[in-house]
Amino acid sequence: MRQIWKGSVTAAAILVGLGMTPALADNIVLWVNAPLASGPDAPIYEELKAFEAESGHTVEVQAVPHMEMERNLFVAMSGGAGPDVMALDIAWVAGLADAGLLLDITEQSASIADQYQPGPLAAGRFQQKQYALPLYTNNVALFVNDKMLADAGIEKAPTNWQELHDAAVAMTNAEKETFGISFGGNRMGAFQLYSFIWQNGGEIIDAEGKSHVGDPEAVEAVDFLAKLYTESKAMPESVLTAGNWDEVHAPFVQERAGMVVSGDWAIAAIEKGNPNLEFSVHPLPVGKQAGTVIGGYNLAIRSDTAVPDASFALVEWLTGPRSVEFMAKYNRLSALEAAATPEAIAKLPEQMQPFMSQAGAGHPRPVVASWSQMHSDVFGNLWDSVIRGKPASEAMAEANAAIEGLLGN
Repeated sequence: MRQIWKGSVTAAAILVGLGMTPALADNIVLWVNAPLASGPDAPIYEELKAFEAESGHTVEVQAVPHMEMERNLFVAMSGGAGPDVMALDIAWVAGLADAGLLLDITEQSASIADQYQPGPLAAGRFQQKQYALPLYTNNVALFVNDKMLADAGIEKAPTNWQELHDAAVAMTNAEKETFGISFGGNRMGAFQLYSFIWQNGGEIIDAEGKSHVGDPEAVEAVDFLAKLYTESKAMPESVLTAGNWDEVHAPFVQERAGMVVSGDWAIAAIEKGNPNLEFSVHPLPVGKQAGTVIGGYNLAIRSDTAVPDASFALVEWLTGPRSVEFMAKYNRLSALEAAATPEAIAKLPEQMQPFMSQAGAGHPRPVVASWSQMHSDVFGNLWDSVIRGKPASEAMAEANAAIEGLLGN
């Protein structure tokens, strides 16, 4: 899909007629993930019309499927083409910045940085420089089948690890083939476990670039989750193979698993898969401290764009104070501090509120150039190995060595 806006020409003409010549009326090419631009009535087009009227710039939009975006950006920008402004999954920022394809916006963003939540803002920072600002954020929470929980004799959703363990065991029934919690395999399971490492006081890679995957806190967190399958049998067999979110959610949707750890993207999928399912969403049960892994999309600028000032103006417009209402139109969460106030949270749909209520405990995945490889090859493999019986301490020590190697340490 490709949409080119002409409305700003009229806006510019009006300004000229009033004796107000718009400065630097540039055309900006914007690539966004396809769901944001699905159809001519998508909210982003109304937002861009307002930007064009205010700035005099024009914006040309191209929607790109999520699975194609990262590769297309690398190919296009490496050849000196591509968008001026792009929407990026936060996991892609480091790789593109390391390749020299993103504009350093540290200086331009310094005066507005405090309006964003710390976690999402940090996800756009690589080697102490800011390369992206958060368009929207998400994190993972606990989805609970309310009927299964009540039938197990439990009155409220778990709020800590012991309660999570007990609820998972209580909802597991070999004869009925029901389980306490659904988890993914390989990289899907790895994504679900990161929050628990931070909750246990552990770290993955610190600010100095040192791996802590082999530390006792990280090992203990992985061991806790793995034993829900290996010892308690509270996870279904799909934990060995579930390779996408639909497969992770399936046991929960089918009412064979009483809980699942997932993000706000799961709400619509679960409701569509089982309209009669009675479920609720809760902040992740707390370990030594609260913690949840952050996802979402950022906006960044191509390093060799011919229109850097106009491009930053667009990034600031879309991620700034207007984003609370803008993102609400997509049922997404703004990454602004203003979106996390009690008043703002109360305005969200009930099932979205837990995500924003725990946003302050959000952690971005390590912003290192080789993170994609670490996630898929290292963490995915270690998770697979521990749920197949390998001691967590041994698997984590091997993973730590692999990560140190990828970091060049």
